[in-house]
Amino acid sequence: MDSLGQSVEEVFEEYGNMLYRIAFVMMKNVYDAEDVVQDTLIKYMEHRKSGKLFDTGEHRKAWLIRVAVNLCKNRLRFYKNHPKIGMEQLSRYYEEREDTWLMDSLLLLPSKYREILLLHYVEGYPGREIAGMLRLSEAAVRKRLERGREKLRRLLEEQSVHL
Repeated sequence: MDSLGQSVEEVFEEYGNMLYRIAFVMMKNVYDAEDVVQDTLIKYMEHRKSGKLFDTGEHRKAWLIRVAVNLCKNRLRFYKNHPKIGMEQLSRYYEEREDTWLMDSLLLLPSKYREILLLHYVEGYPGREIAGMLRLSEAAVRKRLERGREKLRRLLEEQSVHL
């Protein structure tokens, strides 16, 4: 248990789905997303073992998101530098979900817009908190939200033409 009384299992129960959604949108496949969630929880266990405590549940949540995003970026960088590994194995895990069209559209956006839109619209974070998590200025977050929405709008318009 940490200072807020949650074991690793409880943290996984509370934040596992959120971490998986973030990792899936960034990595675009089930296998890497699952690995990122697992690695994030391992980092959490190491963090707890070191004796460091979280001030609040929101602090813990922000820390978990930051770790997951960084792990995704590290994997993507590795894949870019080692192109023999296929990244384009898209998952069918979310086909039964009602928000499939949104997830499909988000997957088509560049990662810098995808992560901002996901954190803001799917996870509900305000721009100020996103800026802190991603170590960006609030102006950069607002601009990426604006550009990401525009790119998403164009994608959705193109998709409706092809239906």
